[in-house]
Amino acid sequence: MAAPPPKLLPAKSRGSARARLLDAAAVVFARDGLAASTTREIARTAEVNEVTLFRLFQNKQNLLTAVLEHVFAPSPADITEAPGAGLDLSQIVRKYAVNYAANLGKNLALRRVLIGEIQHFQEHELMAIRGIFEPTRQYLIGRLRAAQDAGLARKDANPAIIADQINAMVFMGVLKTTLPLSRGYSARDYIDACVETIVRAIEIPRAGNRRKRAQR
Repeated sequence: MAAPPPKLLPAKSRGSARARLLDAAAVVFARDGLAASTTREIARTAEVNEVTLFRLFQNKQNLLTAVLEHVFAPSPADITEAPGAGLDLSQIVRKYAVNYAANLGKNLALRRVLIGEIQHFQEHELMAIRGIFEPTRQYLIGRLRAAQDAGLARKDANPAIIADQINAMVFMGVLKTTLPLSRGYSARDYIDACVETIVRAIEIPRAGNRRKRAQR
């Protein structure tokens, strides 16, 4: 069973025309699909004149890019480490997994539409999408490489592949939470298992690590 489309907030109580159009477009894109969505329907849902939509965004493609940035753009905390943060491999992977799961949950229906229709995108649309989603992935890749340089992670592990594996694992876990099925474990348990699987696969075992695991 597919996840229900996000509900639209009460009209005329959502701030500026731009904000209302972004909210409405996120709903309409997720509900109707990118190709089938129309600027007329988006403007109607936002209770904004379609002329205003074109004045603010020029076309549907620009509106889509703005919606993706509005919904999915990472916060500064997603792509920077806290002052004094060390190179603890479990913490690196966990921070990324938790933030990625939270980002997915912002509008899972819209992300599903992106995946389903991405083969029809033009190059400039693909570049816009990469510009939104790639910074967090590159942040993780950089941290994994730093862990490799510090002797904490295997040199033969490919950080780019590891990042994509984490993305896939977390994405599947978030999808499962939208299904009306008993899973027998919590979302946190799932994240913990993902982190443990990745860390066990790439870390360089040390006595301290073995002691920590024995205490779990």
